[in-house]
Amino acid sequence: MEFRTVVDLPKQKFQLSPRSRVVFMGSCFAQNIGERMAATMPDGSVCVNPFGVLYNPESIRTALEILVFGSLFFPDEFLFRGQDGLWHSWLHSGAFSAESREECAEAVVSSYEDAVSQLRTADLLCVTFGTNRVYEHREKGFVVGNCHKETSGSFMERGLGVEEIVSGWNTLLAEFQKEYPALKVVFTISPYRYAKYGFHDSQVAKSTLMLAVDRLCAEHGNACYFPAYEIVLDELRDYRFYDADMLHPSSQASEYVWKRFREWCFSEDMKQYAAEREALLKAEAHRPLHPESEEAQRFMKKLEKQREAFKKKWTL
Repeated sequence: MEFRTVVDLPKQKFQLSPRSRVVFMGSCFAQNIGERMAATMPDGSVCVNPFGVLYNPESIRTALEILVFGSLFFPDEFLFRGQDGLWHSWLHSGAFSAESREECAEAVVSSYEDAVSQLRTADLLCVTFGTNRVYEHREKGFVVGNCHKETSGSFMERGLGVEEIVSGWNTLLAEFQKEYPALKVVFTISPYRYAKYGFHDSQVAKSTLMLAVDRLCAEHGNACYFPAYEIVLDELRDYRFYDADMLHPSSQASEYVWKRFREWCFSEDMKQYAAEREALLKAEAHRPLHPESEEAQRFMKKLEKQREAFKKKWTL
């Protein structure tokens, strides 16, 4: 007897190999899964949130358009000095904030250049929407990626509708098809629940995102949906899979979703590479209690042979 609901994975599959390149964009859930992917695949083949964590479809779309069209400029309306004395970008998360304008701009440009290169050669783009709620700067007139703790009166909060999301992303997905015909786009919805909206409004926001993504996947052959949201809420369906705030999925839940994602899109070569890389990293993380002992020396020699064998087998 089965005591849980197992969520079916999409029939459409993307077979990632050790030579594949992947870009993750979106919420903290994309960050968690992206970091796991980066630890599994060869160094430098995974790009995770080059604008920092972004939650709404409009900010994510804006960031991707900047990468696709290869134009990055920061007039005064985007870079600003906040109330905390730090310099921020309205398009980026606080991970790019710095004490000077130059430092902030340098961090932004460096991440941008790497992401442009990654996207041009990427096989897969994973996009995670967190909410349809956006904060539009009243004076500047655009949706910000992060409010950076500026006064609430500076923004107008509103919810994106299905049509608004679909319209903007239709154009972007068509551009992907033109510029990067081999690129596949996988949408996911973050299972994080926004208690500050009230659970009903949070669910309405998630439903709006799902309706929009469903439309986009139906209209674009280069896009599909991976049910991360359903896996957490239906397949796990227990508060023990949430952090102490009872809102964020726990590390164990993220690990389980990651496992299902791997099942869905890893080729046999990629599964073997991942298993051998994981074993090697685990061995490298081991720290002998007595590094000068004969036993430790034997371990280090064995580890060096393991490294060489891995490098020789997986010359990419």
